[in-house]
Amino acid sequence: MEEMIKLTGLKKAFGGVEILKNISFTLPKGNVLSIIGPSGSGKSTTLRIITQLEKADDGNLEIAGHTLFSSVDGKAVYCNPEEERQIGLKTGLVFQSFNLFPHFSVLRNITEAQKAVLHRSREEAEEKAMALLTKMGIAEKAKQYPYQLSGGQQQRVSIARALALDPEVLFFDEPTSALDPELTREILKVIRELAEEKMTMVVVTHEMHFARAISDWAIFMNKGVIVEEGNPDRLFGNPQEERTRQFIASFQD
Repeated sequence: MEEMIKLTGLKKAFGGVEILKNISFTLPKGNVLSIIGPSGSGKSTTLRIITQLEKADDGNLEIAGHTLFSSVDGKAVYCNPEEERQIGLKTGLVFQSFNLFPHFSVLRNITEAQKAVLHRSREEAEEKAMALLTKMGIAEKAKQYPYQLSGGQQQRVSIARALALDPEVLFFDEPTSALDPELTREILKVIRELAEEKMTMVVVTHEMHFARAISDWAIFMNKGVIVEEGNPDRLFGNPQEERTRQFIASFQD
């Protein structure tokens, strides 16, 4: 099976404090990987490095067969800037805080990057945006502004914006943490539908039941290391490591 993400030996420190210690995993095309773990375990930093919002200190990363960085003498050496840009187009990231432009309409939030990054015409970009808004069930919100939307609607716009650039891998960083339970269900339904369409995804989440149901593989991180990983039914239902058991038990009634 084709590997969409191949990460080996990832290391990252901030201010001399090691945040990531030798993180490695692979993600086959069409699969969903969930990453769970307590706050500060390095989950979000891992996503930010893969999506080029942070630089790695050491390690190797291939995305869709293209090498973003590789380890040379204990340091991550990146490819040239144009290759970085091309590889960056293969990934999309949905943030927990929506990150929409407040002064842009919903439609413009989705079309702006298409025109700037993919050089699509206004007509092409708007056609793509409207198709995605329809898919998200909020086509009637196209002319509204983010402040006029619920949190769940804003997050669906964020997902549409990420999908508009046709990424090969979509990353979610706690996509429901700012939402109440009802709105959370809306967003989880959208992600589930994308999984059914075989979108390759990495989901950082605290929604344990959802992660177990949607994922092909699951990773538990703690203090910058992968403590345990495996089939979701085994990881969530019969974890082998005591720290994993403690963490999952904290979410059960």
